[in-house]
Amino acid sequence: MSTRPLDGYRIIDLTANVAGPLACQVMADLGAEVIKVEPPTGEAARRITATAPGAEHVTPYFSPNNRGKSSVRIDLTLPEGVASLMRLIETSDVVVQGMRPGTLERKGLGPKQVAKLNPRCIYTSLSAYGGGSPLEDRAGIDMMVQAEAGCLSAQPTGAPRLIPFQLVDSATGHVVAQAVLAALLHRERFGVVNHVAVSMYDVACSLQSNYLTLQMNLSATGVREAPTGSRPVAVEPSGAFPTAAGDIVLAAYVPAHWAVFVQVIGRPELAQDPRFVDQAARSVHSTELRAVLFDVLSTRSADEWVAILDAAGLMAARVNMWPDVVASEIFARRNLSIHAVQDGVEVDVIRTPARFSAFDTTQHTTIPSLGGDDSLLAGIAEQNDSPA
Repeated sequence: MSTRPLDGYRIIDLTANVAGPLACQVMADLGAEVIKVEPPTGEAARRITATAPGAEHVTPYFSPNNRGKSSVRIDLTLPEGVASLMRLIETSDVVVQGMRPGTLERKGLGPKQVAKLNPRCIYTSLSAYGGGSPLEDRAGIDMMVQAEAGCLSAQPTGAPRLIPFQLVDSATGHVVAQAVLAALLHRERFGVVNHVAVSMYDVACSLQSNYLTLQMNLSATGVREAPTGSRPVAVEPSGAFPTAAGDIVLAAYVPAHWAVFVQVIGRPELAQDPRFVDQAARSVHSTELRAVLFDVLSTRSADEWVAILDAAGLMAARVNMWPDVVASEIFARRNLSIHAVQDGVEVDVIRTPARFSAFDTTQHTTIPSLGGDDSLLAGIAEQNDSPA
C-alpha cells in the first residue's frame, strides 16, 4: 500500500467557509487525519446550498473542501466542550483556527496556552486582516478583503465589480497549507515549533504584487496613479477583446510576438506607427490601439481568431463560461471532477490541484455528516485517561 507524506499526523480543523477548510483539505489529501470540529448546529457552509432546480442538495462551499475528514460536534460555549477540545489538542500535531482574534484565548486555547498543553502542536491562526492593524478585530469575508485590499482597482467606469468567485479565500487556503507543511518540516528537522499566522489581506496584497509594487514607486514620486487612457505597465496588447462571435484573450506585447501579430491580422503598418512602435508606446496609447484592434477582431469569430493566432505561435484563448469549462475536453482529461458522497447522495466536486507520482490525492470520497464521528471524542478521552 502506498504511503502519503502526512500519514500519521492529526490536524484539528477549527475553521469554516472556504480558506481554512481548503487548507485542511489539502492536508487530508496528503494523508493527514483531519478532525473537523463543528458547533452543534454545524459549520456555516453546510447551510449555503444551491438554489438551482434539481441541485438544491449541493453545498458548493462545503463539499469540495471537506472530503475525507471526520466531523465531531463540540460546544465551545460550555466548559465540557472546551475540555473535549483540549483533549483533542493533546493528541494532535496541528491546530488550524479561524475564529475572531481573542476568541480562543478567552477560552484558554490561545497559542501560548496550547503550547503548554501540547508543546509539539503547531498552532495556526487564520484571520481576515491580521494583527497590528486598525482592522485586526474585524470579521471579514472574501469580498470585504477584495474591497479593502484594492482588488477592484483598474476596472472600467461604473459600479465596482467583485471577482465572482472566492479567489482570495482559495489562495489563502493554499498559503495556509504551504505554511503548515513548512512548519511541520521545521519541527521534524530542527525541533522548532512555530505559531503560524496568515491573513487574507496579506494574501490579497501578495496576489497584486506587480501592481502594488508599481503603485508604491509611483506614490514615492508624488503621482497618485497612472495617467487616464494608458496602461500602467508596458503589456499592450494583452487582455480581453470582443470578436464577431464570442470574446478572446490575447497577449502579443513581446516585441517578437507584436511583429508577428500585426502581420497575422493584416495590419503590418501598425508596427511603424509611432504610437505603437514599442511596448511602452503601445501602453501609453492603449486607448487608440484597442480601438484599432476592436475593428480588426470584429471581422471573425472567437474560434477563428484563436485558431489563426495559435497557428502563428501567438498566445490567444477563447473566453469560456462555467458551463463551457465543465463540458470541455481538457476538464475531462485532467480528471478534475471527483464523485463524492454526501449524506448518502452522490455529488461531483473539484479535486485539489497538486498531483503526485507515488500516491493519489483523490482516494477520500466521503464528505462527513455533521457529528458523524462524535465517537472519536469518547475514544480519545479514554486514551488520555489510560495509565501510561
